[in-house]
Amino acid sequence: MIDFRYHLVSIIAVFLALAIGVVVGSIALKPAVTSGLLAASKREQQANNRLNAQNGQLSQQLAADNAFAQAGSAGLVNNLLLGQSVVLVLAPGADSQTVTGVTTVLRQAGATVTGQVVLQPQFFDTGSVTEQALSTAANSLAPPGVRLPRSSPDPQIVGQQAAAQVISAAIVSTDGQATMTSQQRQAILSGFGRQNFLQLNAADGSGVAALSGQATMAVVVIPSTVPTAKAGGPFNLALVSFAQDLQEAGRGAVLAGAFSGSGQGSAIDVASGGGAGTQLSTVDNADSAIGQIIVAQALRELMNGAAPSSYGARPGTVPSPAPSPVPSPSPSPSTSRKKKP
Repeated sequence: MIDFRYHLVSIIAVFLALAIGVVVGSIALKPAVTSGLLAASKREQQANNRLNAQNGQLSQQLAADNAFAQAGSAGLVNNLLLGQSVVLVLAPGADSQTVTGVTTVLRQAGATVTGQVVLQPQFFDTGSVTEQALSTAANSLAPPGVRLPRSSPDPQIVGQQAAAQVISAAIVSTDGQATMTSQQRQAILSGFGRQNFLQLNAADGSGVAALSGQATMAVVVIPSTVPTAKAGGPFNLALVSFAQDLQEAGRGAVLAGAFSGSGQGSAIDVASGGGAGTQLSTVDNADSAIGQIIVAQALRELMNGAAPSSYGARPGTVPSPAPSPVPSPSPSPSTSRKKKP
């Protein structure tokens, strides 16, 4: 019978041999491995340096393009929207830079901005209690005899669609002529506001929770980040449906947003892809000076009877600076003089 100590010595000898082999092998391979790793690291560093340099150049170029567009925006949009009024409808999380820039360009284009309708997160809740509250408010606040936009019903957002139809009729009209009294408009907006579905901001920044009247056109600003896949479906449908109601109730509506929030899974992605069964003009880079100019130009295209289209910088869109419509001439005094007899 073999002694246990023999087994123990054999096991120790095996592991000792393995250890010696690893040490010897690492010493033999170390120069080659180290040299290879250093070379690979150097190549990666050089590639990173090149990419950083290219990124810096592109950032400088983009900044220069935006500065040029911002400096020339007044001339590019001059009188495009003369005589029109525009209301801004803001989704939760709308980018303030986008809102400010779009407002400035709309005014440069000759439009009157009536104010902001800020939709609250509660408006997009699809729970049964909220859906019922929205539907009940829409039915009770809609003035009798007032024509409401007609959108295809969707079982996921019945309450949001009913509310959007009534709110759209209150804040826009086709020809600028009031379709309801100021008391009726105020009752609608205050009614939804009391239930925390929306908030009003005056266009002049005075802090007064009121609009200056019904607008003829609308710009709907989406969130600055793409919603999660779980919440994005009904949220996007409700926002796109609202924009569609605004388009039908007025002379045109544009769905706009920051580039960061208009990618796959966003409301702009749904609208431009036809996923909501609607046709809307969209601008996916409205956080830039170029995109803000396009918002005004896209509204003018709708005024001229053009079909809705997708504008911006993402694949499948009409690249900026399209569509560049011809601005309306501004009135100027006659310079002709009569000759002296």
